[in-house]
Amino acid sequence: MKQKLNITINSAVLYILAFLLTTILHELTHAVFGLLNHSDPVLYHNAVNHLSTDSLSINQKVLIAMAGPVASLVQGIAIGIVYLKFRKQGLMRLFLLWFSVLGLSNFLGYLMTGPIFKNGDIGKVFLLLNIPLFLQILVAIIGAAILTFIAYKLTRPFLNFSYEEQWVNSQQARKNFSFHIIILPWLIGSFIVSLLYLPVVAIVSIIYPVTSGMIFIFPWKNAQRIENVALSKNKQIGKISILSIVILALLIIVFRFVLAPGIQLF
Repeated sequence: MKQKLNITINSAVLYILAFLLTTILHELTHAVFGLLNHSDPVLYHNAVNHLSTDSLSINQKVLIAMAGPVASLVQGIAIGIVYLKFRKQGLMRLFLLWFSVLGLSNFLGYLMTGPIFKNGDIGKVFLLLNIPLFLQILVAIIGAAILTFIAYKLTRPFLNFSYEEQWVNSQQARKNFSFHIIILPWLIGSFIVSLLYLPVVAIVSIIYPVTSGMIFIFPWKNAQRIENVALSKNKQIGKISILSIVILALLIIVFRFVLAPGIQLF
């Protein structure tokens, strides 16, 4: 039981680390493209405020709005490729898995919420380009379908971090292990990230940390149906990683005390 608790803690730390880095990369890309288009961006921990938008064309506004989601998509694909090539089944590979998945879910999540949240990146693009509602809904459905497919495919990769036969030798055992490595880290991580996201800049920004992880219910539920799970020979995940905790603590300091007050880019 202690090893599973350690796995939950390690996975939660890596989840939060990957989530915050995904957020920073996403917002930084908005800010950089705003800077290139002379919007006088102010970069915050979970948002970008463009001080000069009156002179921007519609195309420039679309480019700035799309920059963040596209960056998350590139992150998801690029890190996913690195994950597949990184064969050592340790904490670094678990981080790469979380970082890739969160990038993809960020992009696809924006597609799904575009028709509803017009203050969101994709919602802004739909509004700026006057995209018909039926096309918005179609894009949202496609995004949801792809995200669901990815979610189901995540079951085995997470189970493969198990190094004890008893953790994956029955339906209930596999579901229990998935609960410790996927669901609990998401719940713990979402709570902590929500606190770090304060103050509320936009409703979508505060509900995102929780709702974005709801897709992880799929691989957890699907775990009982996965057979012939290859056991990991690396037991690193079962020991608390002090290094990961220190790195996360440093990132939180930057997130809250450097980015949260705002940085104006020139």
